[in-house]
Amino acid sequence: MSKTISEFVESFRIPLHHWDPRDDRKLWVFWSQDDGSQNNSPSADRSTRMIYEKIKSAFSSMLVTDDMQFKCQFWAPVTISGRKLLTISGQPFAVSELSDHFTDDRLNSEKYQYIIDGNHIDIERDPMIINGGPAIAYLNRMPYMDALVGNSVEASKRVSIMLPICSRSQISCIGVVECCVREYEPYAFCVPLLAMNRALKEAGLDVFDLQSYIPYKAIDGLKPARDEIAKALAIVCGSHNITLAQVWIPYEAKNNVRFSSSLVDTRKKPMLALKLTGYLSTVNSGSSSGDLGHYYSLCDIVPQETEELALRTLQNYESRYISKIHPHRLMYDSPWILGSDYSVNSGLAICLRCIDTGDFDYAFEFIWRKHSNTTIVLEALILTLKRCLPSFKFASGVELGDELYVIDVEGSTINETSNFKLFQGVENGKKHSEVKCKISSIPLPRNLIEIQFGRTIKEAARNLNVCESTLKRKLKDHRILEWPGPKLVNRKPNDSSIIQIDTNEKYNEPIQGPSTVTIKAHGADDIIKFCLPISHATFENVDREIRMKFKLTIKTYKIKYRDEIGDWILLTSDEDINCLSSLKVTEA
Repeated sequence: MSKTISEFVESFRIPLHHWDPRDDRKLWVFWSQDDGSQNNSPSADRSTRMIYEKIKSAFSSMLVTDDMQFKCQFWAPVTISGRKLLTISGQPFAVSELSDHFTDDRLNSEKYQYIIDGNHIDIERDPMIINGGPAIAYLNRMPYMDALVGNSVEASKRVSIMLPICSRSQISCIGVVECCVREYEPYAFCVPLLAMNRALKEAGLDVFDLQSYIPYKAIDGLKPARDEIAKALAIVCGSHNITLAQVWIPYEAKNNVRFSSSLVDTRKKPMLALKLTGYLSTVNSGSSSGDLGHYYSLCDIVPQETEELALRTLQNYESRYISKIHPHRLMYDSPWILGSDYSVNSGLAICLRCIDTGDFDYAFEFIWRKHSNTTIVLEALILTLKRCLPSFKFASGVELGDELYVIDVEGSTINETSNFKLFQGVENGKKHSEVKCKISSIPLPRNLIEIQFGRTIKEAARNLNVCESTLKRKLKDHRILEWPGPKLVNRKPNDSSIIQIDTNEKYNEPIQGPSTVTIKAHGADDIIKFCLPISHATFENVDREIRMKFKLTIKTYKIKYRDEIGDWILLTSDEDINCLSSLKVTEA
C-alpha cells in the first residue's frame, strides 16, 4: 500500500531527510540527520561525509523504468567494539515508491550487521551479526547476487544485487551499494544495475573493474590469445549472423568467502567465470538486440556464478546448446533456463584451449537469432572458428571439426543426459581429403644458371629471383649433380630433438589437389599428419599448426625445409612455403 511522505518517514525510528524524485523515473532519496560516521577522527569524518554525499548524488540521478519496484541502500564499513562490520544504520537509501513493503524491507535490513573481519567470520556468536550478502561483495571486491535477508513473503519475491564501491583509484573498498528488484520483472536486474553503474560513475565513484582480475601477468600469452580471439569472434559473428559472442575464463576467488549458498563444500575457494572479451553485432541483432545489448554490457560488470552456462562448461568441458533463449531473463539465475514461450534466440557454449597458454581454459558463448537447421549452423560456426583460431582445440582434447557430442540443455533433465552429435563420422581429420597439388613450373634455362657458377647457391637463387629449392630442382633437371660454388658448411646430423615434416606421401611426389594440402610430420618417436586449405597454407598457419601439434613454445625452435638434393633451408616466409618439399623443426 502506498503512503504519503510523512507516513513513510514516520515509520522509521530515526528522523529522516529526503529529496523528492526529479521526475517520474527517478527515486525518493532518504538519509538521517546523523551522517552515519562512527569514527571520531576529523579526517575520517570528512572522508565519510564526502562518500555519503556522492552516494546520495548517485541515488538521486538513478533512472528506473516505468512501474519498476526498486530500492537501493548503502552498506558502510565501520569498526564497533574491535569488530569490522558493514551497516546501513544512518546511511542513505532510495526507493521508487513509498510503500509498506519497502518500509518493511528497510526496517528488516537495519536489524543486521555483516562481519567483514576475515579472522572472525566463522566464530561470530551474535545472531544479528552475520556473514554473506554485502560482506561477500566487500571481501571479494566483486558484485554478488543474493535473496533479501528475512523470511517475509515480499522478501522472497525480490532479488538483491551487491556492488562493491571504490574511488577512481580502486585501491580500497569504501562500501557496498545494494540494489533490490522484483525477480519476476522484465529485464530482472539488467537495466537498473547498468543504470546504477552509470549513476555511480557520474558521482565520482566506481564499481570494482573485473578486468583487473584477468591474470595477464601470470599466464604467458594470454594477451595475444585475447586479441586473436577478439578478431575471430568478429569474423564468426559477421559470417554466420551471430548476434553476440563472449569468451569467459575461470577465476578462483582469493578470499575463502563463498559466493553461493548452493556451494556445498565451503572449504573450497569459490570458482567464477570472468568475461575476457566479446563481440556484439549491430547488424544481425533483430528485435532482441536491446536486451542482448544489456546482457552484453552487464557481463562486463558481473561474473558468472554456479549454474550459469559458461561456468558449467568451464567445469566439465561439455559443449552445450539451447534452442530457446528469452533475452529478458539473461543473467537471471541461469541465462539458459528460460521460458518455453520464447523462441527468439538460440545459444551455444564450448570450452577451448590454446597451445600458447597451455591448460588455461576459455568458455566461448554464442547467441543468435533462431535458425531452422541447427546442425548446419553449429558445424559452420565451429569450422570458421577452427580457421580463425588454428592454435585452439577443445579442452577435452578433441580437434575443432572432429566428431563432437553436444548437450541439449532444453531437452535434458537436471543431469543433462540428452545430447546430439556434430560432424558425425569425422575423427582425427579422417574426412579431410588428402589430394595432390602441383608445384608451379618456373622456366630456368641452363645458360642462365651457369652464369651464377662460383657464387653460393643462396646468392645464385636471389640473383635468379627464385627460391633455393626451385634452383636445386632445376639443377637436377639439367643433370648438374654438384653446385660449383663455395664449399657449403656441413649440416648437423639429425637427433631426437628434430622433427621432420613432409608435404608428400612419397618423396618428391607432392600431395596436391584443388583445395587441400596434407603435411605429414615425423618426430623422434611420433608421426602426425594435418591438412590445410591451399589458400591458408601460409608460413604463419603452418608454424602455428606445428607448434600446437608438437606442444612447442614460441621462439624455442626453427623450421627448415628440405629440397630434392637433401639440403635443409631455413623457412621464414610465405615465399619459402610456395616451393618447399619437406620441413624440419629443430629446437633452438
